[in-house]
Amino acid sequence: MIKSFQGLKECFLNHQVFMRNKKVIIFFLIQIFFGYSQNIINDSIKLDEVVISITKIKNSIKKSPFAISSFDFTNFQSTAQQFYFSEFLERTPGIFISNDNNFAQDARISIRGFGSRANFGIRGIKLIVDGVPETTPDGQSQIDNLNLELIQNIEVIRGTSSSLYGNSSAGVIKIKSIMDFKKNFSKIAYSLGSDNQTKKQAFFGVKKNNSYYTFLISETKSEGYRDFGDFKNSNFNLNYKKNISKDTWFNISFNLVNSPYANDPGGLTFTEVQENRKQAREKNLQYKTKEDITHYKLSSSFSKKINEKLSFSSYMFISKRDFNGKIPVKNGGAIDLERDYWGLGSSLQLNFKFKTQIGFDIGNQNDLRKRYNNNQGNIGDLVLRQKEKFKTIGFYIVNNFELNNFTLSSGIRYDINKVEVQDMYLKDGDFSDDINLNSFNPSLGINYKINKNSRIFINTSSGFETPTLNEFSSSPIGIGFNKDLKSQINMGFELGYSLFNTQKQSNIDIVYFKSITNDEILSYEDENYPNQKFYNNAGKSERNGIEISGFYTFNKTILSSSYSQGNYIFREFKDNGNNYKGNKIPGIPNNVLTASIEHKTKNELSLNLNFKKIGAIYANNSNTTKVDDFSTWNFKIGKELKLNKLVIYPFLIINNIFGEEYFDNIRINAFGGRHYEPAPKRTIFGGLRIIF
Repeated sequence: MIKSFQGLKECFLNHQVFMRNKKVIIFFLIQIFFGYSQNIINDSIKLDEVVISITKIKNSIKKSPFAISSFDFTNFQSTAQQFYFSEFLERTPGIFISNDNNFAQDARISIRGFGSRANFGIRGIKLIVDGVPETTPDGQSQIDNLNLELIQNIEVIRGTSSSLYGNSSAGVIKIKSIMDFKKNFSKIAYSLGSDNQTKKQAFFGVKKNNSYYTFLISETKSEGYRDFGDFKNSNFNLNYKKNISKDTWFNISFNLVNSPYANDPGGLTFTEVQENRKQAREKNLQYKTKEDITHYKLSSSFSKKINEKLSFSSYMFISKRDFNGKIPVKNGGAIDLERDYWGLGSSLQLNFKFKTQIGFDIGNQNDLRKRYNNNQGNIGDLVLRQKEKFKTIGFYIVNNFELNNFTLSSGIRYDINKVEVQDMYLKDGDFSDDINLNSFNPSLGINYKINKNSRIFINTSSGFETPTLNEFSSSPIGIGFNKDLKSQINMGFELGYSLFNTQKQSNIDIVYFKSITNDEILSYEDENYPNQKFYNNAGKSERNGIEISGFYTFNKTILSSSYSQGNYIFREFKDNGNNYKGNKIPGIPNNVLTASIEHKTKNELSLNLNFKKIGAIYANNSNTTKVDDFSTWNFKIGKELKLNKLVIYPFLIINNIFGEEYFDNIRINAFGGRHYEPAPKRTIFGGLRIIF
């Protein structure tokens, strides 16, 4: 099978003349879709009433006065590549995801521009998995420990949500894993593709009375599109859920990930890209830039409906992350980080005419950070050793009230945050210090049901985002922490309209948003310390724009699309004698368009064609470097084959069909113009999933 697939891959990639003709390809793909029209099942797809829980109090998405997206992936997983988190989020308006292919830096996710400053991982966005925070107390999220094959549902709040979730909640992503199922199952899968990508999986589910056990183990590897871009990731997940009664359940989960290597090919200049877009930066090779990670998390959650008027829920978790990395500098360029963090929370919900939830969240993070000299890939002398602590406790009240066609939602939250640094390397003095970053945030929203087919909503909310411990420790003086950094504060506003038909076969949402941010945290590089990221606060910034999304279903075909148009600017920002007032905030595209058509025939053939267009991006605060827009087409095909109790599912995925040359990531304010991380051209990925 492997040889056959490689032969198909070579055949496809060698047909360059054929592939340059986009009209031929699009016509060919449309013929595939509609050539099977005689096999279309005539029963219309009926979409159930979507109930969301991301707003703390469960309610119909049609009654929520906030911009929320919800997606179910029950049928999506059969043809999913399960390699990139962006595959699950790209249909969400307002979301922009970059850096899919540099696994040493992790995917960078921004919602309406919040999160765009991240040098690695995710900033400013709260990530919740099965009711338990995945985001650290200081506001960092990594997704290398996420099991993409377990994802059943994702809900996204696209606006400011600190009144619900506290720190770093300019947007919220809530993931629900596969936990409940009707019968026992076993799934094994193997897939491979361009750049020697491979993924091996084994997933088992056992149901015994009201208890559910799931077990997953997977290994993901790739040599990378660029030189020195290879990585390996092994993931293990064990989950147990017990439905004690109809309205009471308990869940416990354990996750372990080991990534022994993920190399970083670094950013290139535009000239270097033109010379060879696959090359790694010379200094990254010289200093052997990479990361290796071991991460585990143990969590539990509990929910009980005490009576019709009262319910209770709680969660707790403990997590540890060991990180070793190298960056392309000598002084302090080898990093050893031991992170221990835990959290817990509880809530009590009163269900009267008013629905009210009262709750609290506690988080505690301890980082032991050591930095050594990087002697061209070899670890040298110790130059920094410090303990960094982030302690937080938040109290909130959320209310929902329905009167005739109106739904009123309100919330308030107060967060107490304390950051401490204990200097344990005293040769250059004691730079221990601490700072308090407390914050109070309200929200208020009103939803009005115009008629059975439409509604309008309006809301306003405030939010805050503290610097992360890594950003505090990235001090230009190289020691202690940068106490000059402050939390960024933002105030958001949304006005939205939704239209849907009575058969629930189509939907369109239109949202206008505006957000004013004070003391926005931005990254930069200093000419005295090239290749290192530092952070400062801008004076004031503004984000405003419009988001349009919708879908239409007929028979077994779903058409969906989303469009985001935004204006992201500095209103006040002076830095090193430069006035950036009126400039665009770097790292954020001015528009994003996605469109897809999905079809399933009567004989279980699934087809998906999707299009994505990303607008131009500025790479620096001065707006002197602009990265052009680009567009990509992707295609998926898979077929379900049933052999007695065995289900076999072969699939094939072609990404970037026309070989568009674009950039997977833009490094913001990179010194020396090294902004560019080229993305792969056309790639092919295929495999086999077996269920029994």
